[in-house]
Amino acid sequence: MSSATQSGPKRRPRDRKQQIVTAAGGLFHQHGYGNVSTSDIAAAVGISPGALYRHFRGKQEILQQAIDLVVEDTVTTDLLACRDLTSLVETLASGVRPHRALAVLLYREARHLDHAAGAAVQARLSEFAGRIARHLQAQRPELDEPDAGLLAWLILSTLTSSAYHSAELSPDQEARMQTQCALAVATASMPGSGIAEDDGDAATGLPHKSRREAIVAAAVRLFFEQGYQATTMDDVGAAVGVTGAAVYKYFPSKSELLGATIARAAEPLSLGLARSLAATEDAGEALDLVLDAYIEFATIHRHLVGILVSEVTNLPSVLRRDVRRQQVDYIAEWVRLLRTSRPGISAAQARYVVQAVLTMINDATRIDELRRHRELDTTLRTIGRRLLAADI
Repeated sequence: MSSATQSGPKRRPRDRKQQIVTAAGGLFHQHGYGNVSTSDIAAAVGISPGALYRHFRGKQEILQQAIDLVVEDTVTTDLLACRDLTSLVETLASGVRPHRALAVLLYREARHLDHAAGAAVQARLSEFAGRIARHLQAQRPELDEPDAGLLAWLILSTLTSSAYHSAELSPDQEARMQTQCALAVATASMPGSGIAEDDGDAATGLPHKSRREAIVAAAVRLFFEQGYQATTMDDVGAAVGVTGAAVYKYFPSKSELLGATIARAAEPLSLGLARSLAATEDAGEALDLVLDAYIEFATIHRHLVGILVSEVTNLPSVLRRDVRRQQVDYIAEWVRLLRTSRPGISAAQARYVVQAVLTMINDATRIDELRRHRELDTTLRTIGRRLLAADI
């Protein structure tokens, strides 16, 4: 080989753009979009930030392509050959499984896209859910359109729930759990009660007299709707009729305000758990009560649920560790009750089932298309109990 050839310029890998998108998707999943810089993404790929900008105009474009990638792979799953519910669920699972970050990218990070891109993603997902619903109706003619549509989304929630926890099962075990949980959802009985008229999120009731409480309530709504990173203290102040500077009198920093909103979400969950444990000495009965308490909380306080799911990564590290510990302890109580009532299930299996139930409830109560179902809380109780009692 000549010296000229040896000293010639290195060629960039053909798949460099794909490497960037894949690395970015993993970082967004782990740390949150707002906490990842283009320098972080470049470092993960082993290139300079300048080299990254040869492929993308900025971080938002990378996010859009990361989301487009997982959506494209998922929604193009071929359902035509599915002749029964088992094959439908197995086919869906095989399409979702390669993209562990799918749910987080869609439900936590897609709000950082511009309006047109976000609407396009939602439209593709809705069309895909519609195809699943039609397959469900073909196999279960008793389902009306609203019930089939709700079931389709709940199946997807169950299949993608692993995005919110670390796998403690072998790949084969996790695949089996994934399909069995989704099949339990697909075969659940439904009330057939239709969709309620959409009255939006109009505020009802009396405002807070306490300025501090009014600020926390406004922050909860804005952090949910706009995201923590996109919300300013001026936005929060304007929502309660004061300046951003006035908000700082109550909360010295935006991160402390976020901490207060997340604490507001954690308190009723802890109380609901305590009441459930105190009400009975039977583990199975206590688990039903904990499920009911969580569904009641989530249906009433969907904004708080959204913050718990989406904004913990934005807390300062010390607060974030405390909140994560609270979440781990809360889920551990569910797992303990489940394993006590069903001694044959392993700890890893129990955690998987519990996470599937919680993810299903979180998604159903946060997504506008689903929360309008007239019997949503009843349906979630029915399916939640079915998952917790399933022979998995």
